[in-house]
Amino acid sequence: MAPVRRLVAIVASVLWTCGPAAALLVQAGQSAPGMQAAPGGAAMDAEPLVLHAYSLRYQQAIEAIPLIKPLLTSRGTLELQPAGNTLVIRDTNAALARIVPQLRAFDHPAQPIRVEIQVVRASRNLVSPPARHSDLPDALTRQLRQLLPYEIYELQAQAQLASQEGQAVAYDMGNDYEVSFRVGTLLDAKNLRLSNFAISRRAPGPGRRQVTLLARGSLMLCLDQTISVALTRSEGSREAQLFIVTARRGEPR
Repeated sequence: MAPVRRLVAIVASVLWTCGPAAALLVQAGQSAPGMQAAPGGAAMDAEPLVLHAYSLRYQQAIEAIPLIKPLLTSRGTLELQPAGNTLVIRDTNAALARIVPQLRAFDHPAQPIRVEIQVVRASRNLVSPPARHSDLPDALTRQLRQLLPYEIYELQAQAQLASQEGQAVAYDMGNDYEVSFRVGTLLDAKNLRLSNFAISRRAPGPGRRQVTLLARGSLMLCLDQTISVALTRSEGSREAQLFIVTARRGEPR
């Protein structure tokens, strides 16, 4: 599996340029992008700690934890109270002055999100002279060909999924693929996590079809920018399976 993870990281670095605040997680359990906590010091240690409880009205409090943790000082603590959808923060007044406005901006009414997914078969051309074919837009095809050793990109399935922040999604893409994920909360009006993202393939056959999990993890997206995840047996394989994902604000067209 190691070659697969390396290839995924390479694809993301070219096609996804949201900025240093975002990251691609290719395995469940990997951490979100690291951020430096506020610097501490002797003067800060002398400041008294203040308790502040913030109950979220619209968004899930657990989703705000990765946003708040980097803003805590070395003495600060954060407690989740799921029953009241509340975060209890103990930290200095200066830290709370940074944290509370971030929570207020985070706790906005759920916005509609549409997620566009394409399943693509990429392959090398073994004939000479090589024929080049792609069902994808020209700009995306050029980027993929610069990065991957494949000339042919054939669209196998696609979908536009209507959702909103905080909603779980499960969808059958034709007869062959299943996709599921949970839409997170928009951060800075542009960054969006799709957690528990999974794509499976159903094998044809009599009776109940066998379902094979192809990819699982979490994706951190930038609205209106495309990320492509490639799965292959090795970096020298003749074929690869691509999953191309774009998140946009609003309903499907």
